[in-house]
Amino acid sequence: MAKNKAYTNSFHGLAVYDLAAKKYIFEYNAEKYFTPASNVKLFTFYAGLLLLKDTIPALRYQYRNDSLIIWGTGDPSQLHPVLKGDAVVEFLKSQKANIFFSAGNFSDQSWGAGWAWNDYLHGYQPEKSPLPLYGNCLYLQKKADHLQVIPKFFACYLKPVKDLPVSIVRSIASNDFIYNPATLKEEEIPFRASDQVIAQLLADTVGKPVVPINMPLPEKNLHSLKGLPTKLLYKVMLQESDNLLAEQILLLCANELPQGQFTLRTDKVIEHLLKNHLSDLSQPPRWVDGSGLSRYNLFTPKNFVEILCKIYYQVATDSVKERNLFELLPQAGRTGTLRNVKVYPPSVYAKTGTLSNNHNLSGFMITRSGKRLAFSFMNNHFMQPTSLIREEMGKILWQLYYRY
Repeated sequence: MAKNKAYTNSFHGLAVYDLAAKKYIFEYNAEKYFTPASNVKLFTFYAGLLLLKDTIPALRYQYRNDSLIIWGTGDPSQLHPVLKGDAVVEFLKSQKANIFFSAGNFSDQSWGAGWAWNDYLHGYQPEKSPLPLYGNCLYLQKKADHLQVIPKFFACYLKPVKDLPVSIVRSIASNDFIYNPATLKEEEIPFRASDQVIAQLLADTVGKPVVPINMPLPEKNLHSLKGLPTKLLYKVMLQESDNLLAEQILLLCANELPQGQFTLRTDKVIEHLLKNHLSDLSQPPRWVDGSGLSRYNLFTPKNFVEILCKIYYQVATDSVKERNLFELLPQAGRTGTLRNVKVYPPSVYAKTGTLSNNHNLSGFMITRSGKRLAFSFMNNHFMQPTSLIREEMGKILWQLYYRY
């Protein structure tokens, strides 16, 4: 690609590693820093493998006299449109005690550092929160003359405006929505996930009062409610590049930090991982969020090959487990974010990462001879259509496929 005149003004890097021989077979700008976009989710995946158990905790709770006090764990699955977790709702429905919700263990910001503030209207950038519900998004669908609203709680916050130039808009600081009834067909838009809104949504869903309070997480007499299998979160996060799941997985990891910190805070998890588990990386990355939405992130192709090796050697201990690992990732031309990409060998299982003017691909390839390769192909600062970048990447990946 470096010799292609169409790409002389942009920046490209590639690292390819033979997993059996345990050596690099190709390096180009492999130690240079790139904006990784959603390739960061591979680091989030590894964090989950290190710190989370097979089943995620859906809730922390404590009984005090006639009261039930609940704290979120960061579990993003509750009433999620794909994951459809319902452990918290069913648990609260069964309670006779007075219910109180506390966000006292959440010390993070709703948006990550370096996120684009004006993307708050888009479904790919919902807010982080201690107890996400419905993926922290409002889902609208026009059916004949009827507007379906999920969750129904927000129906009273929607105001039709006939001359609105776009389908729907939300105030940046509140849950006041205005929409054009003539142009709105189907929309997914984040809502403000404040403590009060979470409590109101819970109350509306379970059919009983839920009162917001501010109380720290106690050290004793604390119970945990089990949620979904962790691998379900990994699969949706990696296959569909779900940003909320990635951010919340890091918050779930915060529950498992040593010394009973239990503070839902992304930077503390990243700091712990870089210091204790990733200090052997060839180049220290600048890692700031779980999803890769931030342009503050800086990683090298070698960083991603190294994390892929850590994942592979930990998980793929036999052929069945290797297949299970590969199935978590998008497969070229078949699944996830690569389902419509036909220019790569179909034996590529990899995580995509795209922001404007940036496109990256890091993952595994099974070559024609059966070799297992880990690779990271990073492309930054190009002005051409992403489809042309993919075509050039495809030519090189096919060469690797046939040559090795």
